[in-house]
Amino acid sequence: MNYLRILGLQIGVINLKNIVIVGAGGFGMEAIWVLEEMNRFSQEDDQWNILGYVDDDINKKNLNFYGYRSIGTPEEISLFHNSRELWFFCAIGNNINKIHVVSRIKQFGWRAACLIHPSVIFAREVSVGEGTYIGAGSVVCPNVTIGKHVLINTRVAVGHDAVLEDFSQLCPGAQINGKCKVGRGALIGSNASLLPGTEVEGGAIVGANSQVIRNVKAGSTVNGVPAITLQKD
Repeated sequence: MNYLRILGLQIGVINLKNIVIVGAGGFGMEAIWVLEEMNRFSQEDDQWNILGYVDDDINKKNLNFYGYRSIGTPEEISLFHNSRELWFFCAIGNNINKIHVVSRIKQFGWRAACLIHPSVIFAREVSVGEGTYIGAGSVVCPNVTIGKHVLINTRVAVGHDAVLEDFSQLCPGAQINGKCKVGRGALIGSNASLLPGTEVEGGAIVGANSQVIRNVKAGSTVNGVPAITLQKD
C-alpha cells in the first residue's frame, strides 16, 4: 500500500476509507473498538483506515487512547484534508454538545460514518441515518426509523415501528417497545423502558431503570417506576 505522511501522520491509504473519531474519551475508545470489529468482518476493499482522534483539548494531543493517538483539533486536521475525502464519527455523549460539534465538523465537508457492531440483529425494513452508532448486542425490529447521529448503546432493544429522531440517545440496556417515538436530542437512561406507543419528546431525559407509561413532554426529566416528572428547585 502507498502512504502519504504529513507531520508523522498516516493520512492516506489506497482503497481504504480514512476516518477520524471526534472526541478522545471513553466513547471514542468504544467507537475504535466497533470500527476494528467492523474491519474484522469486512472485505479488504471496504475497511476503515483509522487515523486517530481529533479533540479540542490540546493537552490530549499525541497521547494514546486504546491504541490510537489524538492528532489535533478538527481545524488543524482539516488543513491537510481540504481536497481529500475524510469520514468522521462524533463520539460525544452529551446530546447538546454533540449537535453543536457535528454542525461545526460538517463545515469542513467531512462525511459522517455509521458505526454498527457486527453482533447487532436487524430485521427488514429498517432505515438508519448518517453518523449513527449501534452498539454490541442490540436488536432492531421491523419498520424502525433511526435518524441521524443517533446513539444506540450496548444491549438495547428497539421494537417494531419505533422512531428515533436525530441526536437521540438510548443508554445501555434500554428497552424501546413497539410504536414508540424518541424525539430529537432526547435521552433514555440505562435499563429504562418505554411501554408500547409512548412518546418521549425532544430534549427530554428518562432516568436509568425507569418505566415510562405515558408521554414525556419536551425538555422535561422523568424518573422512577412508573416514571414521574422531577420537580425543579
